[in-house]
Amino acid sequence: MKSLSKYWRKAAVLAAVSLVSLSILGVAGCSNGGASGGSSAASSQPAASQTALKPGVAVVHRDPGVPYSVPEGVSVLMYHMIGNEQGNAAIMTEANLRIQMNYLRDHGYHPITMQELYDYVTKGAPLPEKPVCITFDDGYLDSYTIVYPLMKEYGYPWTLFLITDDVGKPYNRMTWDQLKEMADSHTVTIANHTLSHPKLHNLATAKEKEKEIVEANQALKYHLGIDNPWLAYPYGDYDDEVVAIAKKAGIKMAVTTDVGRVHVGSYPYELKRVYIGNDISLARFSERLNKDNYTPV
Repeated sequence: MKSLSKYWRKAAVLAAVSLVSLSILGVAGCSNGGASGGSSAASSQPAASQTALKPGVAVVHRDPGVPYSVPEGVSVLMYHMIGNEQGNAAIMTEANLRIQMNYLRDHGYHPITMQELYDYVTKGAPLPEKPVCITFDDGYLDSYTIVYPLMKEYGYPWTLFLITDDVGKPYNRMTWDQLKEMADSHTVTIANHTLSHPKLHNLATAKEKEKEIVEANQALKYHLGIDNPWLAYPYGDYDDEVVAIAKKAGIKMAVTTDVGRVHVGSYPYELKRVYIGNDISLARFSERLNKDNYTPV
């Protein structure tokens, strides 16, 4: 994918330059907190009236006085399970998750939606100051019992990448009824994490790869009414054929597990994410919000 990424980046950066310049001019007054900041913010976020009838799409309710600009980069945080299991650093405790959400609130960060991230990457669209994108993978039950109410409490939009064949299974997974409640709440974007979570690159045929992506999207549509354009590759694994299949299936943007932040002109089918686990201290959490080359675990 590196070659595709290189060609995309050259084309996208050139295409975005004029848009970025116009965006900066359009929000130039908002850094001072003046009236222009309110109008810029309002025009840069989706109107609730336009998205309220679309299930599984987070609608942002943001203070209209929040300044907007085009940031140098955006961290897409990658979480998995929330719980108290010992010996697995990928499982975040609820207490630590709350500490991190408090940090975002107390330090002026503004979580953004997948659509806002897409517009930033492909068009150089302005974002609220100190943007961050919050994602959870897989569809564990705690995404409903813990994450869902907590994000509503903070008013943060977030994204759940769902393994659709795991729904309703007895091993700590959500039901379709619980997901329907979440989808209809307009507080979370529910997106594709494939049918059964394989390493897509290792599948023998294009037909098998297509089945994983297409049938997961079909499940989201059938059970939740979602027309989904977002994908997270299981294990961050993909190849050129997978990308071509995703495009054909209507996927506009996909995230990996590669380390780093997202920028204007990043190739939208191999966006990097920032791992967040229980072993990430608050100091390292802060660093991961602001740096591409942050300290490894």
